[in-house]
Amino acid sequence: MAERSYDQYCGLAGALDLLGERWTLLIVRELMSGPKRYTDLADRLPGIGTSLLAERLAKLERSAVVERRLLPPPAASTVYELAPAGEELGAALGPLIAWGLRHAVPENPGDRQVSATWAALPFTHPASPAMLKGIEATYELRIGESSALLRVHGGHAEVLPEGSATPDAVISMDAATMAALGAGRRTIDEASADGSVTVDGDLGAAAALTAAFEGGALADRS
Repeated sequence: MAERSYDQYCGLAGALDLLGERWTLLIVRELMSGPKRYTDLADRLPGIGTSLLAERLAKLERSAVVERRLLPPPAASTVYELAPAGEELGAALGPLIAWGLRHAVPENPGDRQVSATWAALPFTHPASPAMLKGIEATYELRIGESSALLRVHGGHAEVLPEGSATPDAVISMDAATMAALGAGRRTIDEASADGSVTVDGDLGAAAALTAAFEGGALADRS
């Protein structure tokens, strides 16, 4: 089957020719937090179907957005990861994620899927490259029943495998609070005052990360 195209000589049209199909950007979102096996992607994207996932990954590979790599023994597994063009796309998606929180995500998550790893993306692909400068710590982000381990070092952040490090601070909240903070409907101070956000561990490290988050959110809205 021929791939559909807008047939317009335009950057946006070209991007949509590649990325506008259902599930494609969500595959990229999953790879923004690090390499994933095919089964990892299938588990994190319930409903996509294995044949459609394979089709979308193949198109992203052909377009040099995603690449495959064989992990060394003992893992010896094939993983998918973002190529340089994919990392550039991830940086472009950060502001779109922030826009979605402000304008396209309901205040109550209802029965929608929630992931703390998604909440880590504003740090792994920040809107302001300097927002993490000076922070040296490892965090556990708990959003509802999900959690993600985030390490900030040298002005960059990465999601670590679960259980691979001891966090300096554990920051917990429910999904509705996370969305409200991302949308700017609440501040960290307001959510902390009424217990919607709780911190265990190094309060200074937690304060540095939350200040970076609010600074990046304000940059998005300026």
